[in-house]
Amino acid sequence: MAYFYRTRKKCYIKNEAKEEKFFAVPVTKGTLGMEEIAKEISSKSIAKESAILAVLKELSIIMKNKLGDGYNLKLDGIGTFGVAITSLGFDKEENITPRRVKFSKMTYRADRDLVDVLQDMKFVKEPPAPKGAITKEMIRQKRKAKRNRN
Repeated sequence: MAYFYRTRKKCYIKNEAKEEKFFAVPVTKGTLGMEEIAKEISSKSIAKESAILAVLKELSIIMKNKLGDGYNLKLDGIGTFGVAITSLGFDKEENITPRRVKFSKMTYRADRDLVDVLQDMKFVKEPPAPKGAITKEMIRQKRKAKRNRN
């Protein structure tokens, strides 16, 4: 298993001085939706793609309902999903009312076996784009230049 990366220059301020450094950033191959995942699972099992898709859609509904009811959901081999909440700080406990509590973010704790597989992953630098190819970076630079002119 190989994961592509590219390098990107990032600017930041450290000790009141502007610094530029290069960092590795991931290159994703895309996002797989439920249909693609169902097709992949179907190709490796006796279950039909439509049945797997139905199960994945039902899993989505159950996740929404159960997370909303206060449960964490553990999927063996994948990880545990949960909900984080937040509120402002108050001097007295009774000042924290339900109206002052808000959803913060979705939490995910990866299964140990999944982490182990990913830690063994090999990284490969993305090959340069062929001559004449238009890259996302080129588009980004053109947009930035256009904004600076305006």
